[in-house]
Order: sequence, then C-alpha cells, then structure tokens
Amino acid sequence: MHKVFYDLHIHTALSPCADDDMTPNDIVGMALINNLDLIAITDHNTVLNAHAVIKAAEDKNITVIPGVEVSTAEEVHVLCLFSAIDKAHNFEEELRPLHSKVKNRKDIFGNQLIYDENDEVTGEINRLLIAPSEISFDALHSLTNKHGGAFVPAHIDRDSFSVLSNLGFLPPHLNIKTIEVSQVGVTKGFIEQHREKYTNNQIVFSSDAHRLWEINERMNYIMLPELSAEAVIDFLR
Repeated sequence: MHKVFYDLHIHTALSPCADDDMTPNDIVGMALINNLDLIAITDHNTVLNAHAVIKAAEDKNITVIPGVEVSTAEEVHVLCLFSAIDKAHNFEEELRPLHSKVKNRKDIFGNQLIYDENDEVTGEINRLLIAPSEISFDALHSLTNKHGGAFVPAHIDRDSFSVLSNLGFLPPHLNIKTIEVSQVGVTKGFIEQHREKYTNNQIVFSSDAHRLWEINERMNYIMLPELSAEAVIDFLR
C-alpha cells in the first residue's frame, strides 16, 4: 500500500467564482510545488476543463481525476469523480438536459473560461454554472453510479450548499462510502463533534480551491495499492 497525498476538490477558471489564473498549467504547477500525488478537477456542473488539465499533467509526476461539482435541485453540492475522461463526459451528457438555463452575468459572477492544455482560452460557457441543476440528490447518486463514478457529498460541515445544511442528514439508504469535510470544519472540530455519526464513512479533506494558493499542501493522504485513477475511484466508492 502507498500513501497518496491528494486534493480532490479544485476549480479551474471555468467556475465563475474562481480566479482567471486557475489555468491547467498553473494548477498542475502549484500541485507539484505542493508535492501532491493526486488532484481532481471539479468545476461547477461541467467537466469541460478537466481534459486540458489531464493533458497539462502528462509526463509529470501527478495523477489527475476528472470530476464535476454538481449542485442538485436541493442545492446540495456533490463531487462526482471518474476514472477516465470519457466516463466523465458521458455522465455530463446525461446531466446536460437538467442544467439550469439561467445565463451568466460576468459582471456579477465572473468569467467562465474554457482552456486548452497550453493555457489558451478556447471559449466560454454562457449558462450560469453555479446555478442548481434539476436533478435530486438521490437521482444524482444513481446517475454517478451508472457511469462508474464516485459520489462524494462535498463540504458536509458547511452551513450552506451541503447535505447536512439542506437535507438535514446523510440519507442512509444510499450507502454513501465517502464524504468530504472542509479544512475549516476540521479546525472547528467537526470530526470530533460528529465522530460517532459517521463511523461507517470515509472522510476526505480537500481544499475547494478557487485560487492557486488555496490548493492543499502535502498533508492529507489516502492509502492505495497503486497510484492510478481506477484505484482512486475504487477507494472512494
């Protein structure tokens, strides 16, 4: 078994709330500076920049997982992570009809930039990515499993956009294996306060980085038999 140091919740400049310098090569470069082994790209309700980050990381000593941070109809944020970019795209293809039709206001929410692996802007998305999709928490769980992905409720300790704040509990019938707690939640003692409640869940601690300096340093790790995208998803599922 190997210690794998990770950050499984990173936004690119495609997320309107992220800085424009969250480009593929800058993200990979910062992850390498921080000596991480594994990162996941999790833009709001789209996977379109994940492939560029994967390409930027080729021949570098880091594994990139393609993912999406989906906002459900209940406005619960969930990380949906996949072992391959084609699985992530197939997932998004089914999710697309349920996306919000609200248009982005760049002057209010920020840019939504699509990059290639050379950090060149190749386009923008006009719909507001942070708006909730028309898919329930339960239905998203089923869709993620259908495409072989890992379903990880995001920052469950937060007072908004979390499964606890918006649903009030972690639905036991879904048998969710892994949950995410924010670094702020760790500092505030969330784990100690709720340890008995989540004894059957794995907990991961990621940055939810929207700026380069927010990407995790080499502090959190998981134990894997090998460092591969498939091993990561198997662990999380």
